[in-house]
Amino acid sequence: MDEEPQYMKNESEGLAWRISLSILVAVGWLAFLLIWLLFYSSQYPWEKNVAVFLLSLLVLVGILGVPWAYWAFRKQTLPEKEMWRQKGFQWRFFASILIGLSFILFLIYWFWALAEPYGFFQNLAIFIITLLIAGGLAAALWVPWGMKYGP
Repeated sequence: MDEEPQYMKNESEGLAWRISLSILVAVGWLAFLLIWLLFYSSQYPWEKNVAVFLLSLLVLVGILGVPWAYWAFRKQTLPEKEMWRQKGFQWRFFASILIGLSFILFLIYWFWALAEPYGFFQNLAIFIITLLIAGGLAAALWVPWGMKYGP
């Protein structure tokens, strides 16, 4: 009576270490940010601090995204598995990841190497323009697929 049914074990298999990893990485990321802000950020202009913040977010997503994406991939429902077989889904999925990665890498490069001579509003404009380009590309990828396979 103390044991869980077998189907519940299958649902939660591998969940504990992912939750522990998420907590450890989140606490480590917050500790890094506090140390950076308190001891190092004053040595750099605000643009480079934004680049460091974005890079830390990229590392955070990389560390946590891989195990959680693998877990979600293994726990797919039947309709989700069917969606992967539909024409054009896989390459759009990977292209979306590439667009997002390119977006964040461009912003890191921009804020670290190119942003300093420009003012706050000019850098904000670059951020918004880059976001609009990335969002527009992603929408252009997914709208035709959604119109064909959506509800």
